[in-house]
Amino acid sequence: MGKVSVNHPPKGSKIKVDPIRNIGDLEKIKEVLSGKPRDQLLFVLGINNGLRISDLLSLKVREVRKLKPGDSLEIKELKTGKNNVLMVNKSSYKALRRYLDGSELSDDDFLFKSH
Repeated sequence: MGKVSVNHPPKGSKIKVDPIRNIGDLEKIKEVLSGKPRDQLLFVLGINNGLRISDLLSLKVREVRKLKPGDSLEIKELKTGKNNVLMVNKSSYKALRRYLDGSELSDDDFLFKSH
């Protein structure tokens, strides 16, 4: 029988995943992603808003292009159908501007185009 790995639990088993709570760890991840503005923005919006990836991937550029710190955007969650709010703080705004300013996305494009 093969060795059991925490990265590859046995089929059918359940694993517990905890959120990253250490601010230093979050900052390190943002730094690692700094060379990839799209991925960094996806990470920053996710950790600052607690939204599902499916909800972030459905955003269009026109919905976020003019947002500023303190602004919010109401989003209908794909999974639950409930309304949720994307809040733009300074960190989200900075990552958003960096990404949009360095891209050629039009307002009709999805914010997070697939590579």
